[in-house]
Amino acid sequence: MDYTKEYDLGLGALAKHFKFDITYHNHYAFYTLPGTWENGWIHEVHTCDGLFVASAWLTTEKALNYTMNIKEPCLLILCIDSGEITLTQKGKASRTLTPFTHLWINPGRPVRLAIPAGMHACFTSVLIFDSCIEGFLKATGSSYPIRVKDATLWKPQHIDTPNIMLVMEQLRWGVRGNRLPPPAYLCKAIELLCLFAHNLDIEKQKRSRRDYVTWNDEKQLYLVKERIDQNPLSLPSTEELCHLAQMSQSKLRIAFKSLYGTTLYSYIRESIMKRAMQMLADDELNIKNIAHQCGYENAAKFSAAFKAIHGITPSAFRKGFGL
Repeated sequence: MDYTKEYDLGLGALAKHFKFDITYHNHYAFYTLPGTWENGWIHEVHTCDGLFVASAWLTTEKALNYTMNIKEPCLLILCIDSGEITLTQKGKASRTLTPFTHLWINPGRPVRLAIPAGMHACFTSVLIFDSCIEGFLKATGSSYPIRVKDATLWKPQHIDTPNIMLVMEQLRWGVRGNRLPPPAYLCKAIELLCLFAHNLDIEKQKRSRRDYVTWNDEKQLYLVKERIDQNPLSLPSTEELCHLAQMSQSKLRIAFKSLYGTTLYSYIRESIMKRAMQMLADDELNIKNIAHQCGYENAAKFSAAFKAIHGITPSAFRKGFGL
């Protein structure tokens, strides 16, 4: 199989494959879905070699299946607001990415991206190549562990956190509204990688004396985390989570904190507030509406909880993006 050209084109390689309408303006590219598809677009920024930041909003008329075959080491960070993207790679089980943030490490083997027909998908992506990371580290004289080889140590709990969500939202609105100066995209991409490494380091410090969690327990706890991630605004009862984990309530609390470095309650609250941040992008929802959907009886309590997680109030967040 021939190599695809993501290093040169980013998601433009996908756009060319599906014959999207393509317009360029300086470092911006605008990809519009063909007229036979539902309305949709992808905006992408390419400000330096080895880095592409994109934001997409689309509904496909037919299933979108695209195989990426990239020879250069790279990382793809995907923050999904709605819809599903399935990654399939030979020798591995298919991985369906649902809302929130995910990381794909390019292993030098083809990977197929699939979006089902008729599904509305909204996501932000950062595609960064090792050459870009090395160039930054060399230019700054840094030695922080953020290269592609370091990414093999990063787990979902290091990738999908409130501090990561905030940066991804800044990139989303930067791309969509041309709100960031060109060098800021590289700074934000490097910030993401540094936060991944930092989150790993913090977890190591917290879990230096962690209780032992068996492999079987870890698999069951992942099911609990996955269930929370699927829809944090509509969660099953604690009893149902215990049944899913095949654990008592006390064991679930202890094992979850031991494995993920945070309490089950804190993880649920963080997941709700990450979803709230995504909902704030919807102009049709006022903060009172969002508070209610997040389970808060009034906007004041919701705002306090949001600020405790993200360090900014919902109204200040919206004001920062002109919403």
